[in-house]
Amino acid sequence: MLVSVTASATVDSAVDFSERLLRTFLGLCESPRTRHGMLRMVRASVGSARAGRAFYRVLNSTVVNPAARATGVQASALRLELVGAQLVGLAMMRYVLRVEPVASASVDEIVRQFAPAIRATLKGS
Repeated sequence: MLVSVTASATVDSAVDFSERLLRTFLGLCESPRTRHGMLRMVRASVGSARAGRAFYRVLNSTVVNPAARATGVQASALRLELVGAQLVGLAMMRYVLRVEPVASASVDEIVRQFAPAIRATLKGS
């Protein structure tokens, strides 16, 4: 599924989308109310393909798809799935493996540094 939009609309949507997406995802991972469940799913996904697929469904239904709808971003299913993969990798580095400096960086710093990678994935070459 690929829906065409003008180049400027795609860039503006991608900027809003990438930042909103990261803030929503990091908020779920860091909120005392949702942290335990999110991190349990991330950890479980490492050892079980079934758990990984379940986590990915939750990620798409609660983070990626709502952020895309809210910002009007339109991209191919493949590009949106690749963005989801980037989020899974971020969660592994930051919360499971606790790799520095990613683990201790502020949410604002993660958004500032990582949002361009998400925009690039959405835009493609």
